[in-house]
Amino acid sequence: MLEHIAEFTAWPILTGIFIGYIANKIMIGKGKGCCMNLIIGIVGSYAGALISHLLNIELFGRGYIANFVFCILGAVVVLWIWKKLFD
Repeated sequence: MLEHIAEFTAWPILTGIFIGYIANKIMIGKGKGCCMNLIIGIVGSYAGALISHLLNIELFGRGYIANFVFCILGAVVVLWIWKKLFD
């Protein structure tokens, strides 16, 4: 049971950090650190799901690549909004 708990918590954290890192590279050109990349990745994942819903694109059953692309797209949008508001 502990293995399933570790898998359930480890994958979202690792993918969140990776998504945040890629979005930072696209927008800024450098990373912001693991914690900030994790936050950007998680918020960006939700934003990507919202974007796909607004565009009427069903991601369920499309595979990991489509989900990953929309997560990165959402993270880039979050960073763009952040830059417009606070820079």
